[in-house]
Amino acid sequence: MRKSGIINSLSLAWMLAKRDLLNRYAGSYAGVFWTIGVPLLYAIINVVVFSTLMSGRMGARYGDIPFALFYFLPFSLWSLFSEVVGRSTGILREYRYLVSKIAFPFWVLPLVPLASALLSQVIILLLAGGLMAYNGLTLGDMAAVYLLAWLACVLITLGIAYAVSALSVYIPDLTQIVPVVLNILFWLTPILYPATLVEEHGALWLRRLIMDCNPFYYLTEISRHAVFATAPVDWPALAVLLALGITLLVAGFALFRRLKSGFADVL
Repeated sequence: MRKSGIINSLSLAWMLAKRDLLNRYAGSYAGVFWTIGVPLLYAIINVVVFSTLMSGRMGARYGDIPFALFYFLPFSLWSLFSEVVGRSTGILREYRYLVSKIAFPFWVLPLVPLASALLSQVIILLLAGGLMAYNGLTLGDMAAVYLLAWLACVLITLGIAYAVSALSVYIPDLTQIVPVVLNILFWLTPILYPATLVEEHGALWLRRLIMDCNPFYYLTEISRHAVFATAPVDWPALAVLLALGITLLVAGFALFRRLKSGFADVL
């Protein structure tokens, strides 16, 4: 694939992404509220409920961090992952009229949901920044490491999105399965609760499931430690996450290319 072809394809992806963002809820009265406001409302409800449930149980590491900040920072990564992967199950069917065009580079289609996902993430991060300023908190010395965690999250997200979007063409049940898996993974990730609760009270199999086999555990903890300076950054874990992201992106894209020849026939 030529460099100029890649640039043109990415420009096309950006154009489609902007159109998707503008048209997704253009016919509704609330417009963009459905994209951003509803998830944010659920997030605020989670903060209100769990800030009460977790009161006095945050441990020494996070005891001085307001619960809203404790939640919103890793949630900014999770929101990007869940929205892109969640929409990837139907993105090729949504744009089936383009898939049928032989010359169209439809490998760009799994990139389309990134626009609304990034917009949601920016708003969540702005909210987190406002909360930090309100509470008089400053960024940790290693706060820039959050960008590496974000990069790892994007690589993992796109790798899974490419694989899921391709497989969903042939396995329509993924449209129902993926949201369930995402919901389970959310609760298996210490976003709404500190990992110390799992360390101290969880069974061995649960600790291994949440803390050893779940890359979002590491993304969550690394982002918190970097921004809030609550613990040293786990550099080996971050390196593994970046390597995992690259591997998943290469594997997901390879699977997408392998299966693409049958997309037009099935769709």
